[in-house]
Amino acid sequence: MDSAKKIKNIRSFTPPPKEDYVKFVLPNRFASSPLDIEIGCGVGLHPIQFFKANPDRFLVAIEHTKEKFEKFQRRFISHDQPSNLLPIHANAISWVSQQLSPNSVDHFYFLYPNPNPKSGDLNKRWYAMPFMHKVLEILKQDGKITLATNEKFYHDEALDYFLNHWKLDLVEDKELQIGFKPRTHFEKKYLERGETCYNLVFSKRT
Repeated sequence: MDSAKKIKNIRSFTPPPKEDYVKFVLPNRFASSPLDIEIGCGVGLHPIQFFKANPDRFLVAIEHTKEKFEKFQRRFISHDQPSNLLPIHANAISWVSQQLSPNSVDHFYFLYPNPNPKSGDLNKRWYAMPFMHKVLEILKQDGKITLATNEKFYHDEALDYFLNHWKLDLVEDKELQIGFKPRTHFEKKYLERGETCYNLVFSKRT
């Protein structure tokens, strides 16, 4: 893969038109807590697991698809609407761009995004999108990005982009196989099929 030419073509980020979102304000009790953002959380399996395991962190979980978000919302309500989890039904690029200030987020999660495998769809893959400029502006120094996929080409390309273009440090490059507790329904399905899933964690350099 000749990624160098592709990487050079990433344009600067242009914020999308403003949308009418309720202003996000971190609850007082979490004002000094780590703030994490999950983009494309689906029906909410990972956010529900996350709030239980991380009571001292605050997670904003964003899902654009109406049907998936409604299932997530029902799950959120059935778990007594935990105070350290905020479900958001929105376009993630618009919401993140409008609601979050520079150096405010500790961790971004991209768990099994659409790989958009067609060669002409490179600019739809998160790591090759102009929006990544905004993500890295919002991410704190030493903040983390976790990306998971079951596609080897997506893993390889993400690794190349995050290391060589975005200049992040690699924290973890792990293959997940059956026996790993799945974080999403996609991960569960892939592991049950015997597929290898890839988990990449990167850190923003100081």
